[in-house]
Amino acid sequence: MIKILTALHTLPEIKTYRTIFFEKIIPVLKEKFDVQVYWLVYTPEKLSNSIKEKNDRILDIHDFQNAVGVIEKVKPDIIISAPTLNLPDFALTLAAKFYNIPTAGEVVTKLFVVENTKITLFSFFKGFFSSSVPTDNNEKNKKFMRRGIFFIYKYYFLLKTQKIIKMKYSKILKDFFILIKAHLVFMKDIYNKRFSVDLHFVENYNLKKLLIQKGFKESSLAVTGNPMYDSMKYSVTTEDSLKNHNKINVLLFTHAMYEHGIWTRVQRDTLVKDIVKEVNKHKNEMELVVKIHPSSEILSEYQKIIGPISDTILIHKEGNALEFIQKADVIIGFSTESALIQALILKKPVIICNFYGLQGDLFLKHDLVFNCEKIENLIPSIKKSKQNNPATKQKIEQFTIDYLYKLDGLASKRICNAIIGLLEGKIKNE
Repeated sequence: MIKILTALHTLPEIKTYRTIFFEKIIPVLKEKFDVQVYWLVYTPEKLSNSIKEKNDRILDIHDFQNAVGVIEKVKPDIIISAPTLNLPDFALTLAAKFYNIPTAGEVVTKLFVVENTKITLFSFFKGFFSSSVPTDNNEKNKKFMRRGIFFIYKYYFLLKTQKIIKMKYSKILKDFFILIKAHLVFMKDIYNKRFSVDLHFVENYNLKKLLIQKGFKESSLAVTGNPMYDSMKYSVTTEDSLKNHNKINVLLFTHAMYEHGIWTRVQRDTLVKDIVKEVNKHKNEMELVVKIHPSSEILSEYQKIIGPISDTILIHKEGNALEFIQKADVIIGFSTESALIQALILKKPVIICNFYGLQGDLFLKHDLVFNCEKIENLIPSIKKSKQNNPATKQKIEQFTIDYLYKLDGLASKRICNAIIGLLEGKIKNE
């Protein structure tokens, strides 16, 4: 039996990058071992007893003083923790190293950057006083400085972990300033060796080179690709074209830019309203579906934005993004993210509504999408997409090599082999 411990900002039944990651690798691991995953769930409020009784592998962070207590309860064989500035993950990593428990985590490509530090600094402080956190799914949870209070709670959990493992105060103070700086400029430099783990699942070779430059140990970097795209291994080799039907099926993927403090609420609401209004003017030619993020956006907020424009436009929070993409003729997004990468692999034309001067976006940089900088260009871009998709086969193949490594359906297997090697290496050392 292999016991895996990981931290999660939502309940595990909600689709997030971390839960999809586990959905892909656990079946492969179970081909050789019995596997049990324990989820340390961290939310602003304490989880109800019924949730924990229903799934005894769900651990509530509020039931523990520090990460050491979590490890002592679970006694994991390995901890999967993101090598980033995420506070609960960092606490688990520190406690694991104290107990000599192997740690592993995924490192994915930075999809876009915000090059204006002042905006990022302002956004951080604005977000600190926000009345909600990105994972809220109910507007009733809002209260003054909810996000800031939760940040303090998570930092206090980390601090108590640092103290119980007898970390020097000078090191604790140094970590504090590193963390604060990382949060202030996190879109500019998210790869910091301070958060490194024993084994990193790296998405591509270009990223591996960058991590080595940042001071990560080369021996800890395993280039695996991304298991999220394993089920799409054959899509890149098949030509796709828009279906011949009466209406153009338009899919809008929203992105939690407001929830993560990159945009203001006014920016988010204005952009969504403009897109929906513009497409709705052509409802005889086009049919719009909206898919919001399953864990970082609130459905009722989008219903308030879109409902007054049209009560027939479907807004989905749950569901597999890939299923929506397969039914769409053209995809609209705000910036490069995993759902749009899936659309690219399926050769669906993508339009980035770049109304606020997004800088450093991968799709824009590599000319893979329609760059729509003004709302009046949206409908012409949608119509143009029927004949001219900027993402050619050659461009997609080069993007795959540069950022996805391989689309051979074996990323999960490579990750599992690396995990087994890490565990065997630890056993040999003992």
